[in-house]
Parts: sequence; structure tokens; C-alpha cells
Amino acid sequence: MAGASADGFQVALAAAARAIAGSLEVREVWDRVADAFRSVVAFDALGIVRLEPGGTVRAVAAAGEHADKQLAGQVYPRAGYSPRFWPDAERFLVVVRDAERELDLTFPLDRSLVERGYRSALRLPLGHGERLGSVLLVARERGRFTEEHGRALALAAEIVAVALAHERLAALLAEETRRTVAADARATRLAERVQVLSEELEARGPQRALGRAPRWRAALEQVAKVAPLETTVLLTGESGTGKEVVARLLHRASPRKDGPFVALNCAALPETLLESELFGHEKGAFTGAHAARAGKIEQAAGGVLFLDEVGEMSPIVQAKLLRVLQEREFQRVGGSRTLAAGLRVLAATNRDLQAGIARGTFREDLYYRLAVFDIALPPLRERGEDVLLLAEDFLAELGRALGRPAAGIADEARAKLGAYRWPGNVRELRNVIERAVILCQGGWITSEHLPLGVSSSPAAPVTAGSAPAPAQPGTLPTAGAAERALLLQALAQSGHNKSKAARLLGLTRAQLRSRLGKHGLDGAAD
Repeated sequence: MAGASADGFQVALAAAARAIAGSLEVREVWDRVADAFRSVVAFDALGIVRLEPGGTVRAVAAAGEHADKQLAGQVYPRAGYSPRFWPDAERFLVVVRDAERELDLTFPLDRSLVERGYRSALRLPLGHGERLGSVLLVARERGRFTEEHGRALALAAEIVAVALAHERLAALLAEETRRTVAADARATRLAERVQVLSEELEARGPQRALGRAPRWRAALEQVAKVAPLETTVLLTGESGTGKEVVARLLHRASPRKDGPFVALNCAALPETLLESELFGHEKGAFTGAHAARAGKIEQAAGGVLFLDEVGEMSPIVQAKLLRVLQEREFQRVGGSRTLAAGLRVLAATNRDLQAGIARGTFREDLYYRLAVFDIALPPLRERGEDVLLLAEDFLAELGRALGRPAAGIADEARAKLGAYRWPGNVRELRNVIERAVILCQGGWITSEHLPLGVSSSPAAPVTAGSAPAPAQPGTLPTAGAAERALLLQALAQSGHNKSKAARLLGLTRAQLRSRLGKHGLDGAAD
């Protein structure tokens, strides 16, 4: 380049660099970039195209003829350029002196250049180590551009590449920010929903949703996610962990909340009665069926059917329930009409259904229909920090209900409560507190007001937030041996008086007599 031309180029280039430093948008600095190119060589049109995912290119900026059309963000197939017009290489310089002779007109974008009346072109790559796109200068006269022009404009192309790379990074950052904000918003909504559901449970029923233990909070988060859907849910966990309470919560938090909640304990009825209770029966279906009767499925129409202890179902009832879940239809016992089952099914079990499948007592296909979304409720022994929280809540509730509020729970009794393993879980804890409230007669609850099994627990200090330490492997006695030891301890503490021993154990006299007989201790008391 001549000296004057070189000076003009340097000035234009510096202006473009300053503009790019102030903005990451290529379109906003394009006039300065175009001035830098014009200071080197005259052109009729100039454009920048950016490589896009999927093998396409997008026009991002233009100057000269047809600039408005180019700025419309038109997208072209990358394969529309011939290798001569856009080489598949990281670094290249394309100089076309006679487009009609040098380009391959079988490629649509080569042909388009000629059809628009352009006869010469200059293409420069954008990007180092990453192909970002290219700059294209075109002119209507042949032989307008040379290799020298290309080498001179390489620096200007580098500045454009910087702007293009920054623009891409800014777009990625904006998208990541949007996703993060959306994720945070979802997490906030979920946390709020869990809080609402927790408060809902805390205000209802003898089994509470109070608790800060991580596993309990995780279970409530799962409840919050699945409650608004029609998905079948299987609740698993030991007896007394609150499966029905959670089922009622799922119902109240669902679109079916205004419909009925119908519960059926599958372990409480023999097969024939369970089938009739579940599906209903027609008049004369069996002896004593003097009138037709709707079953739980019909009663739950528009609402929720909760099947507790579903693992106790017989194979015959399992097969019929499977049809309800698959086809959403059923027939009453003794009937021939097919009825629609418009309900949501929730199920619960304290059994290992997978083991039942292995034994052949539970259908595998029914299991997968029930366990579309399974929620495991943790036992109370894994919620150590929640024991005293629940105990205090039960104390207040039962004091009001019984009309004889206790003064509180003594520290040594709190330690016993925290150290106990709670095989009966939350239900057992509530029963223990109810018994203690009755016995303390408005005073402080101490160890003597607790059942012997609880009061004999190691009195290690337990505070909210500290879980009882698990027993070491090999140190636990069998259940029978532990029960026998408790019986002997109660007899010794009561002076071998059965009535006193029964009170210590929280049993009736008849229950104590039965257990003494089971362990051969009939003669050990009066």
C-alpha cells in the first residue's frame, strides 16, 4: 500500500478497534470496520457471515449494495459454496478475478454471486484455532482484488474475528445466565411448595410432617414434584413412617383435591371381601349380596384411591387391579358391565415388593405399574434430629386434646427419647408421648413415665441435630431375647407384681400374661 493509503488504513483500523472495545456487537461497529476495508480497496458490497451449528452460515453484517437484505440474518447452507469459493481450511485467502470463469456455477452460492452481476471477489477467514466465519468483498468489475489486498486486510479481519468471538461468548453467557436464573426460579418455587406442603401436614393429623432431617426433606421435595401430576405413586417405608399422611398430602396438592380421598387397607380383609370392597358387587353376586354396591374404585371417581399395604393383595386381586391401571376400566364382582375408572391411584407398602416378585407372590407387571414414581419415607431412627422436635409437638397437641397439658419433658427423658431406636417410628413416638402425658398428670415427663423399652435405652445425651449412634455389628440381641430381657427387668423393678410390670411396659395385664407365657416366665410373677 502507498504511504497515504497506509496511514488512512491505520487510522480507520484504530477507529474500528476502539469501537469494538466499546461494544461486543459486530453490527454496532460495522461502519468503522467497513471504513477500514475501504481505505485499502474499493468494493461494491462487503459482508460477514458466521458459521452456525448444523452446517449453515448466517449473515451478521454488511455494507454497500444490498446491505439491508444481508442484515436480515439470512441463513445459507455451508455446502452451497464451492471449495474454490470457500475452502475447507482454517487459514485461506481467496482471490477471484473472473467469477464466471473461476467459480463452479453448479454450487448455488457461487451461481448467486454471478447472477447478481459481481465479477470479482475477495474472501478472508475469521478466527484463530476456531472457524468463526469469513469476510467477503465483491465488485462488479473483473480483477478488482489482488493477493496484496488480502494480506493488507488480514489485520482488519483479525479485529472483526475478535468482535465475532466476543459476541458469541456474550451470547453463550447470556444463555447460561438465563438457564441459571430459570433453574434458581424453579428451585425457589419447589422450596416454597415444599414449605407449603410441610405446613399443610403440620396442621393435620396425628402423624406430623415436622422435620429438618435431610432424608425427610428430600422425600417432601419428591412429593412436591409429583403431586400436580396424574402419575401413580408408590410410597414405601416401615410401619408408622406416615405413608397415609403423605398420600393425603399428595391428594390435597393435586388437581383432584376437590375430589374424594378413598383409602383401603389391603391387609385388613380376606381375598373375597377385598375384591368386593375394591371393585364393588352386583346384587346376588354372592351369599349376602342383597343389593348392588359400589366399590372403592367407584367411590374414588374424580379423586384419589389410596391402597395401603398393597403387598398383601392376593394374585387374583392383583390381576384385576393391573387392568384398572392399564385400561382404566373394571367390572363389579358378579357383573358384566365395564365401568370407567376415572381416578388416580396411590399405593403404599412396608414390604419389599422386589422380594415378593422373586418369591412369586407379587406380580412384576403390577409392581412397575404402581412404582412409576416411588417415594421412600425414612424411618425415625434415621431422622435423629427430628425426634425431640416431634415429641414437643405431640406434647402440645395431646395436652390440648386430653385436657391435661404437661409441664414439659425433663432432660433425662429427652435423652432417653433421643437414644431409642423407634421400631414403631412416628406412630410409636406419639403413643409414647400420649401415655406419658396421662401418667405425669400435668407435671414434668421423666423416665418413669416412659415405657420400659424406651426408658432402658442408653442415656447418652441427645440434642436436636444429633442422631442416635447405630449399634455396632454383632452386638444386637435377637428380638425374642430383647423382649424376654425387658420382661424380666419389668418384673424385677415391680417386685414381680404383674399389674405394676404391665404398667411399666405399657401393656395390659392380659398382654403381659401372654408374653410371659411365650417366654416360659409364667411362674416368675404373682
